[in-house]
Amino acid sequence: MTARSTAWIQSPQHGGTTTSRPRPPIDWSARFSPSSSRPKPYAAHLAPRPSPLRPHCHARERLLLWKPLPSEANTNFSPTSRRLVFNVLSRSLAPGTLETYGSGLLLFHVICDTHSIAEHARAPAGKNVIALFIAELVGRYSESAIRNAVAAVRAWHVLHRHLWSPNDAEVDALIRAAGKEAPRRKPIRNAFDMDTLSLLVAKLSPSVPLDAAVTAALLVGFWGTARLGELLPKTLQGAHGFDASRCVTVSNLRHSCDDQGNPISVLHLPCTKVEPVVGEDIYWAPRADFSDATSALQRHFSLNAPTPSSHLFAYIDKHRKLKTLTKTAFLARLTAAAAAAGLPAPQGHSIRISSTTHYLLHGLSFDAMRVKGRWASNAFTLYLRRHAEIMAPYLQERPGVHLDILSRTAVLPPTARR
Repeated sequence: MTARSTAWIQSPQHGGTTTSRPRPPIDWSARFSPSSSRPKPYAAHLAPRPSPLRPHCHARERLLLWKPLPSEANTNFSPTSRRLVFNVLSRSLAPGTLETYGSGLLLFHVICDTHSIAEHARAPAGKNVIALFIAELVGRYSESAIRNAVAAVRAWHVLHRHLWSPNDAEVDALIRAAGKEAPRRKPIRNAFDMDTLSLLVAKLSPSVPLDAAVTAALLVGFWGTARLGELLPKTLQGAHGFDASRCVTVSNLRHSCDDQGNPISVLHLPCTKVEPVVGEDIYWAPRADFSDATSALQRHFSLNAPTPSSHLFAYIDKHRKLKTLTKTAFLARLTAAAAAAGLPAPQGHSIRISSTTHYLLHGLSFDAMRVKGRWASNAFTLYLRRHAEIMAPYLQERPGVHLDILSRTAVLPPTARR
């Protein structure tokens, strides 16, 4: 696409921008540049044959850096135009999705290597190749894992502009059949209740800088129904280290009130699993007990004094320097607190599961919980613990929650109640 052919984009009479100054091109390629850290070696049973089309890279980079043979769709495209389309398609994939799909794409090529599938038969992949791929995963992976692996291959096709020809109904039938022979699922991650939360907090000293930061992160994560990875970086360096443009800082926190004067705290997450570019908000209301997240944050600020641009949960380390609280350090300290309280070690994702269970047990509707937890679907129902207690209010002869909803919506016009 030439500069002349894009001139109408800036032309006001064609609905473009009203300024006469042309807009600079958007450089999206930087977001997908290879990581500076070295990828780990492949596992012995998951090592693909060496190929210039598939350089050794991180899982999150495979969908982007592993190239199929050129497609006919790109034949008449200039390299600049191909790169532009590639960048736009790449924006549709969240970082977490790239990581998951990278693992599925590795499986696909390892299995193709095992069966000596030629490069031209891998993309576009015919229905027989995909059927063979699914058959090889039967009994080794769960239905959801197989579904993700197939979705990864499909996304690889879309990203590199190859036709995806397998019949979706047939693929779905194969995946559902494979799910019936899936290996035994891992034990579910247990949710903890308020009593357990109280025991954990009691084993964290508010006068110790690390403990004050851990307590604040725990309560913000619980009442904000946050993913732990959205609050804490994995490491102190590299691609997963602290970056003020991607990680929460003190300046991302604000306190507000609604029209009725009800106070609420809002924390903007600059980068999330679903919204890696614009981010999302989590929020919580004050409480009058040990679990108040805002009070925990105030104690943390008073003791550790993080700057507005530093990580929200940065703390004073043994060298009297401000240090970012990482996910690893958080879980290590929480595990020690649990052991001291005679409790099993909580896993990182159990905080989000426990938050969901607590809110539902206390009458928050499923739709409201889906919004609060920022789920795009009802996938969060897979997390539910204590199903009977959660459903109990809805099963009564005169459910109180239903009457409350009706009383609140009675004043709305009919169109608003649909």
